[in-house]
Amino acid sequence: MRIFDTNWLFENFGGTIIASSGTGQFAFDEDSQFDWVSAGEATDGDAIFLTRTLESTSPIDSIFIKETNINNITIEVDVGAGFVALSDFTLTKSDDGMNYYYRLGSSINIDAIKLIGSNTITANEEKTVAQFLAFEELGQIKNIDTIDAKIKRVQKVSKLNSGKKDIINKGRYFEFVLGFKTHYRSADNAIIETLLDRDDAMWLWINDDMENVQLMSQQPFRFQDIYKVSIEKDNGVKYTNNLFFSGMDIKLKLTEVA
Repeated sequence: MRIFDTNWLFENFGGTIIASSGTGQFAFDEDSQFDWVSAGEATDGDAIFLTRTLESTSPIDSIFIKETNINNITIEVDVGAGFVALSDFTLTKSDDGMNYYYRLGSSINIDAIKLIGSNTITANEEKTVAQFLAFEELGQIKNIDTIDAKIKRVQKVSKLNSGKKDIINKGRYFEFVLGFKTHYRSADNAIIETLLDRDDAMWLWINDDMENVQLMSQQPFRFQDIYKVSIEKDNGVKYTNNLFFSGMDIKLKLTEVA
């Protein structure tokens, strides 16, 4: 499991968004329901771009591109002297090639970032990107005792005269209850302490590039499943078996947020 800080590419943070065609804002709205789709650039070899210029210089060490059909993406960054190709990174893709995770060798401060591509997984389709995210990693948790993930539905429920119910679904969101035993690994304990003290939203990636060891997977445990979450209500903290000389048992409730 990896936890990331604020996504600095979010459109609400100001700055500018320029796309080679289509409505570029859809790639930066933190909502996978609305994808950026190119317009008139379906032929392989037709280069597209998405450029995000930030309101102020921001630090990143991780980039996540979610649900794209472009198979030859390159990234350029402006760190103060114009755009240059991103360097010193490790790239991991989901098995279907539709999701990209870049882990940089060190944090960099960017003024702007650009996504470029020209070919699609299935030849000659309009290019699409659901989400383009960039942030700093808060930490990686390797030892998780329990993950209780629930899809919470927002519904209007009315009871009919027949006794049946009329249900109108208005939306849904994920809720995660994470259980940790902090005596396993000191690095895990450090990131858990960071989370306990945190008030801001963060990004939760449970899969953490574990497709190669998963026998089967469903949402929210797939490669592409990354969620903006906040800690909701109280945390549970106690000594293991109520012994002061043992480790700590901790529960966090993380709820998906807008």
